[in-house]
Amino acid sequence: MSKARKDMITIYMFRNALATLFAAFASFMISLIHYYQCTFAEALQRLFVFDIYTTLYFLLIWLFDYLIFEISKIIYDIYEEKVTFLPCIALLALCGVIFFIPILDLFQYNLCILFLLICLRMVKEMWKRTPELFKWAHHLVDQRKKRPESGLK
Repeated sequence: MSKARKDMITIYMFRNALATLFAAFASFMISLIHYYQCTFAEALQRLFVFDIYTTLYFLLIWLFDYLIFEISKIIYDIYEEKVTFLPCIALLALCGVIFFIPILDLFQYNLCILFLLICLRMVKEMWKRTPELFKWAHHLVDQRKKRPESGLK
């Protein structure tokens, strides 16, 4: 494997790690703010300063999110010849169902944000691999780029 390819893989993995870090951080902050009825700064202190167990739990959730994200990428890449919007629709429906299941709100927020990130990645891959699925979007973009006939030339 060439050095440039290794560098690109490292950049993609770092980008995915940052995206899942965002998901874990946002869900923790929302959950802590609602639970303690505190400000963002106080929730940040509760997450990183007051208790090592909360920080370790945050890191564990981040690791879980990263693993789920990478597993979803692998599964999606295996079935790339059957590219449709069905997995995205299923994940969005699962996000709706999660909010009605009586589980800890941290997991509700975390899973919904994570599923939305996975859906965005799937749509990006569909845009890149099968542009014929997005003819309607290309048509809209092409209409916006055209200048009117009476305009300056």
